[in-house]
Amino acid sequence: MVRLLRLLRGYVLFSISGSYPEKLVNKLILNGINIWGVKSKEGVVYCSSLAVYYKLIIKIAKRNNVKVKIIKKRGVPFFLNKNKKRIGLPIGFICFLLIFKILSLFIWNIDLYGYESISCNQAKKVMKDIGFYEGAYANFDSLNNLQTRAMIEFGNVSWITVNVDGSRGEVNISEVTPKGEIKEQTPYNIKAAVDGQIIRVDAYSGVAAVKSGDAVAKGNLLISGFVETELSGTHLDTADGIVWARTERTESFSIPKSCQYTAYNPESQIRRSCRLFNAVIPLQAGFFKAEENKLSFISEKKLSFREETASISLINENVYFYNTNNIFIDKTSAEKIFNAKMMLGELFNYSDKKIISRTVGNSADENNYNYSVRYVCEEDIAEKSEILLDESFTFDSEESIQSEN
Repeated sequence: MVRLLRLLRGYVLFSISGSYPEKLVNKLILNGINIWGVKSKEGVVYCSSLAVYYKLIIKIAKRNNVKVKIIKKRGVPFFLNKNKKRIGLPIGFICFLLIFKILSLFIWNIDLYGYESISCNQAKKVMKDIGFYEGAYANFDSLNNLQTRAMIEFGNVSWITVNVDGSRGEVNISEVTPKGEIKEQTPYNIKAAVDGQIIRVDAYSGVAAVKSGDAVAKGNLLISGFVETELSGTHLDTADGIVWARTERTESFSIPKSCQYTAYNPESQIRRSCRLFNAVIPLQAGFFKAEENKLSFISEKKLSFREETASISLINENVYFYNTNNIFIDKTSAEKIFNAKMMLGELFNYSDKKIISRTVGNSADENNYNYSVRYVCEEDIAEKSEILLDESFTFDSEESIQSEN
């Protein structure tokens, strides 16, 4: 702050030479003249003082038979005096103030807080759709109206706060906290998820409707949720259990005889640019041809000063070039690809099943190698099916129960 005040008032760096220059320094201090940066070199004393005191310093120096000489002049008064004939400087300064005032009427930086399940890009897009974005005019009719519209657009938030401080906007999003679901006891039947032959039925609740050796089709009843007891009669229950059955499944694979593959150049080219407010300014020359095969990855980083984000950001575009080539697949390679696909399919789709046997068939046409695999498995085919009843349903007759089963 002291240095800024000195620049505004203007100061001079001067030298004191002659006999006993230190004596002048003491005289200046005794006369209440503020001096600083006192240094002595080869019998000459160098120091600084405000410009308004320099005439008084000259008078005191003459009375003490020493010479003073200005070495440098610094500060706003000297700058203005030196450039007083340059009319462009005050005009440029006034234009700068006008532009600064105009730019202060717009929002150039928006900070988003509180979002978790919502992505940053999605939040920015929603706010832009309602008119709150970087570059928007900051004189909004009602921030409450913006908040209400934003809550409608997001749909899954409990509250949104929108604030404007000068050219800076702030959006605080409070997402809805999911509450635990209240699970009600719902009556279910257990039905067959696929065709199969029953091996074993383990009914934990409900009544088993099939036994070992029975053949069932998809959708057939396996364990009934209608339970009949001597004490309570017929009532609904949630059927649960495991039904092991032998099943047959067929998987098909098609391997093309020719395909395309993409070869990327590991070295990328970087194209840099700068975003000033909403304008993108290239920082380097050079453009890529439109017909070239390329893939771009863009990263943007806003500049900050003392934890304050500026309206300037640097953009790096990493461009990777690639070529597309054709490759022909022979029968041996096709078998290797098929075996890999079959193993992956079994890993992801048959991990909960016991594979008893597999039978592989193959054929070929003009464009593809075709493979089929017939699996014989042992698996749990139980699938829950909710029991839906009419309001007029009663347990008075066995016919209604049998019809529901």
